Amino acid sequence: MYISGGYITRRLWFNTARNFGGKEKTLKVRINAIDTIEKITKSMKLVASSKMKFDMRLMDNGKKYGIDSIDTMFKSDLYMQRKMPSEPDRPKELLVPITTDKGLCGAINSGLLRFMRDYMGHDHERFSILCIGDKGANAMRKQYEKIFHEAVTNLNYPVNFGLSLALSDKIIRASKDHDSICIFYNKFINAITFKPTMIRLMTKRFHESMEFQRLYEMEKPDASTTVPALYEYYIATSLYHAQIQNAASEQCSRMVTMDNASKNAAELSKKLTLEYNKARQQSITIELCEIISGAESM
Repeated sequence: MYISGGYITRRLWFNTARNFGGKEKTLKVRINAIDTIEKITKSMKLVASSKMKFDMRLMDNGKKYGIDSIDTMFKSDLYMQRKMPSEPDRPKELLVPITTDKGLCGAINSGLLRFMRDYMGHDHERFSILCIGDKGANAMRKQYEKIFHEAVTNLNYPVNFGLSLALSDKIIRASKDHDSICIFYNKFINAITFKPTMIRLMTKRFHESMEFQRLYEMEKPDASTTVPALYEYYIATSLYHAQIQNAASEQCSRMVTMDNASKNAAELSKKLTLEYNKARQQSITIELCEIISGAESM
């Protein structure tokens, strides 16, 4: 406030820090970073979309491969069904969750592990875990340290039956002292939906039941060679079915997640651009007011 020509004139001064352009530079850096993230997520969405089409074609061609052949043998032989030994009240089970090696694919891993935890309950002593995939191994290695048996990570892409055979051999050796094997995977439903699912497989009961099979004749090779081969085929086909389903679900989840991330980045960039324009206009207004005030005071 000052006196000029006998009149008291009140002037409003802006109480701002003398840091011209500081806020604008910070916002500009953030906007550029978010725009870069948007470009990356869009690229990842396109890559995931391409892989999804390949995995869906692989799944359609292989999802029926051998999946019901051994089960049909058990269901059709009524004598073997009657002689099949019953399962113990507290069976010892080997849990095989199929997770991903890479991230940025939404809740596909956390949802599957939550489903497996609900299945386990609080009785952890009768379980062992053989995890497939790096993300699941990192999540469970510390939490279930006492029952965590082994992790298989950095698997080759795409999934093939040879890889499933190699994994099935590892699973068979790990399940020698177990009563059953439980494979957890994400079942593909459509491009935006997948469902955590479990396949339960026999171990000791398979070999004990095959001693009573009468419907099918085995001449060459003998039963001592055929039964282990059928058991390995039984585990491998079930695992292959779960792997191709999970691979298609992974790429679909990654595509949807990257699409949502791109939309969020674009929306955030738009808000920051508006804030940047407001801050720039505010600094211009402050400078003009100071220039006018300085000119009038002379």
